[in-house]
Amino acid sequence: MPGWLPLAVRTALCSNMKKAAYCFLLLVFCGFNSYAGEIMKKTPLRYWFWYLPTTFDTAKADRAGVMAVAKNIYAPLVSTFLDGRAQGMIAEKWAVGKEGKTWRFTIRKGLIFEDGSPITPEVVLQNFRRILWLTRKDGLLFNSLLPEVAKWENYSAPLKSLYVDGNDVIFEFSRRPLNLFEEISMPIYGIASPKCFDAEGNWKELFCSVASGQYRVKEITPEKVVLQSRHIFEETDAAPEVVEIRARVDKNTGEEMLAGTGDLTVMASLDLTEEIMEKTRTSEFKLAYEPAARMHFMELNAKKNVFADRALRQSVRDTFLWLLRKNEAFAAGAELDPSFIPKGGVGHVGFDIAGGGKVKKSGGGEAVVLLTPKPPSPKSKGQKIQLALEDAILETLRLHSIKPRIIRCDGGELIERRRRNDFDLLFRGSGVSIDDPYAALRMMFMSDIGACIPDPSHTIPAMIVKAEATDDSATRKQLAEKINRSIYEEASVVTYAHSSIVYICNSNVDISRINLFSDPIEFRAVNWRQ
Repeated sequence: MPGWLPLAVRTALCSNMKKAAYCFLLLVFCGFNSYAGEIMKKTPLRYWFWYLPTTFDTAKADRAGVMAVAKNIYAPLVSTFLDGRAQGMIAEKWAVGKEGKTWRFTIRKGLIFEDGSPITPEVVLQNFRRILWLTRKDGLLFNSLLPEVAKWENYSAPLKSLYVDGNDVIFEFSRRPLNLFEEISMPIYGIASPKCFDAEGNWKELFCSVASGQYRVKEITPEKVVLQSRHIFEETDAAPEVVEIRARVDKNTGEEMLAGTGDLTVMASLDLTEEIMEKTRTSEFKLAYEPAARMHFMELNAKKNVFADRALRQSVRDTFLWLLRKNEAFAAGAELDPSFIPKGGVGHVGFDIAGGGKVKKSGGGEAVVLLTPKPPSPKSKGQKIQLALEDAILETLRLHSIKPRIIRCDGGELIERRRRNDFDLLFRGSGVSIDDPYAALRMMFMSDIGACIPDPSHTIPAMIVKAEATDDSATRKQLAEKINRSIYEEASVVTYAHSSIVYICNSNVDISRINLFSDPIEFRAVNWRQ
């Protein structure tokens, strides 16, 4: 009997006890393929990341753990992730005025949140108004296109530059925006249900989530977040039905791939181990590299007494870099480059390592040094570089008569201590676009959202604004170089290397359709051949 017969027919045939044996065979041979297919379809794609979310609030979606989930459960107006092209999500289409300042987004009809409530132009308007209100004092690029936001004092008051017209949401920008789709596809501009925030824009419950995106939250525990596909938007032929997001405190997610407990992960290129590379050579793993747009740097807290003196920071910078250059473990794993903007990027500057290791100005006192847990047996380049960094900075502090008080903490605690200004020295990283760094620079230096890079000179915001006001590429390049030199001279940020983000996946995972210039990942762009 064919397995494609209706269930009612097969059930009726099985009702006769004399046909029990035949019914059993029917279930085994005709139903097995369908049953097995369903089991495999629901087997989760195991994705290992650095952090798990602390909330599902879109206003906090600049944080790594939050954005990994928010990117998938909240759909933006437009996404550039699948195949690297602008694709309408909440917006069905868009039109641009003659001067490039008026943008009209037509909202796709029939879209609903996971609870069945409709996604209307008014809902989209509420979301943009909320984020603009909460970030009105920040210097975000999107906010700079709507100058009235900076003077907005009453949340209930309408904005002349943002409104609904029929089924369209209209933006009246003050200038023609560059890379607008990349900007509005960021997770903070994803569309959340108004049921999750109150009349003042405050998020009601940390893990309130009513999905508008391709996935919904199926389960959340202290160990994982499980996402279930809603199949609302365009996806690959074999996009995962279920995704299980897990995290490692030490961020060494490659170990999970080696242990066979992961299908897909993301790592810094400096953290790749020989074991992972060997798996790549035998075709067990596949690697895809983002452009080398990540900078790694030491931050000296200029707001506290120990490193408040610019000359001292410069002396620490020069000694530290000179010691790193001499360190064989560092030289074997990375190229020393003190330029904040990566090589090949607009604004890169080749700085000489000055000082010859000589101390130009002595310090004194005690410095709170935040370090991540020390690897017991370093395997990756990143772990060996970590030890080289520790050796170099501890020797630098000794030479400057500064006593280190070392506090080892995981990435989450390090971030929180930095937010509280509870440190004198730490190591961290960030990223910037190679061809046009200004959107990232604005978020870094003019906003409390993002990397929050210090600028003791207080000159960088003005240079960013000046660059945004011109279309002349030579002028923009010169200003980017000037910003880079200012970062170097102030020495509150001491860049030492650059890297790229690497996606690592099993041989049955295909990530050829993801946009390597955009992160975090949208799972609908992944092909998973189980």
